[in-house]
Amino acid sequence: MPQTRSLFSSLVMAGLVSLGAVPAAFAQTTPGSPTNQPNPQSPSTNPPGDHPTPLPAPAPSNGGNGKAGTSLEAPISGEASTSARPGAPTPVNPPPAADEGDDLSMTFHSSRTTDMQQFAEGSMNEIHIGTAKPRFALNLFGDVSFGIANRDEGNAKSEPAFAAGVFDLLFNGDLDGKILATSEVTFQYDASAPLASLERLHIRWKPTKSFFVEVGRFHTDIGYWNVAYHHGKWLQLTIERPRTILLHGGLLPVHWMGLQSGVSAPVGKATLSLVGSIGSSRDPLPDSAPGAAHNSHGTAFTPVNGGHAKLELAGLGHSDLRVGVSGVYTRIRGEISALRAGLPDTPMDEFIGNAYIAFPSVPFNFIAEGYVIEHRVSSGAQSSGLAGAKWRTYAAFAVAGYTFGRITPYIKGEYVTNKKNVSQADPYYIPKPKVPTPPDVTMDLVEGTIGARIDTSTWSALKLEYRITGGIGQRREYDELDQKLNNPIIHTWTANWSFGI
Repeated sequence: MPQTRSLFSSLVMAGLVSLGAVPAAFAQTTPGSPTNQPNPQSPSTNPPGDHPTPLPAPAPSNGGNGKAGTSLEAPISGEASTSARPGAPTPVNPPPAADEGDDLSMTFHSSRTTDMQQFAEGSMNEIHIGTAKPRFALNLFGDVSFGIANRDEGNAKSEPAFAAGVFDLLFNGDLDGKILATSEVTFQYDASAPLASLERLHIRWKPTKSFFVEVGRFHTDIGYWNVAYHHGKWLQLTIERPRTILLHGGLLPVHWMGLQSGVSAPVGKATLSLVGSIGSSRDPLPDSAPGAAHNSHGTAFTPVNGGHAKLELAGLGHSDLRVGVSGVYTRIRGEISALRAGLPDTPMDEFIGNAYIAFPSVPFNFIAEGYVIEHRVSSGAQSSGLAGAKWRTYAAFAVAGYTFGRITPYIKGEYVTNKKNVSQADPYYIPKPKVPTPPDVTMDLVEGTIGARIDTSTWSALKLEYRITGGIGQRREYDELDQKLNNPIIHTWTANWSFGI
């Protein structure tokens, strides 16, 4: 049976009434019911880094009760963004106002959406209450897990354990039709203290369908996965993000603070998009500067230390296909010996190159990304024998799944390795090489995952995974433990239940 988005409807209605967007008489709605199962992996041809523009406005719907209602009709796959494809559907007229005394039902007829921002903007732009249209939307994502592993490694524990995942609040506000404000805050349970983090806070100006400018804190637009899913675990196929792009402990700068702009143009039936930005991607280590925090920009001003660019072609040969390349340059500041003992008081240059292909479709879903990350010390740097040193990390992952009704079996593979022209480990990833504790990131890895996603309802999914991990050999670079401990084979079994509303 179709599901009802009563909680979300109540939140939107409460906000509208409090802001005076609709009369108080419209504050009570009769829940409707969606008719289609949402698909977090269905395609969209939005330009990279570009949030989708409003979906076509809904046509009148009975809402299942014989009276005038409202509905959200998401477009068929490949038509999710009017900015991405020429000749996209033109919004139809909003539903007529209901007669006095009629029940106003809020019903979603939603196809499975591609990414977090498409899901959020669909909520904001497609809900109508009478003749009023909300100017904001609040979307929530969360998950819980149960897991067991044959030995401790990262978050995996060798004894059975439950975990509460990240609770994500995503707010989007339409400020003036062409101006969109976005804020995303996450909460994570910790045994000692709850943790909160500002993931995004930016304002975007989009005067035309093919151009935008935004400023603030946003997800680094590198590859496909990082912008599409981020904290929306329900939207992605696997339980966790690939290790290369983990939000905390990954290899890449997954957040960016600065100014970003993008343009797009039709190329036959496809769309070519270019996005570029300047700003800060690698923050100073904690305690190195007042108000600075590693992996978090906080309220402190962060200096411009890098640039980024991405080129993507979407819809070539198939409306769901995306191929692209992207890159990041960052000047990483030097740190004192107490914080970076492996390379004290010496800055580094970071170069990141990426190529990817994504086919986020139904029933077949496929994403593959490859990265090269190089940290380089200037040949003229005054460092302890490391002038001209280079550390290069290669990383790649691929995920594929096929949907049968409500069940999507999938597989994932990931590989990480590194090379260097000096004996010392990469001082950015392993700043204190003599400390006998595992590093925060994975420098050598071979991992395989098999799993199944089961859509338990319109807005929730159960995922079951088995993962085998090997080749974690970077430990011998800093504490030279016994060889058998350097390269363990780790077996992990995990069940995860996630939602998005």
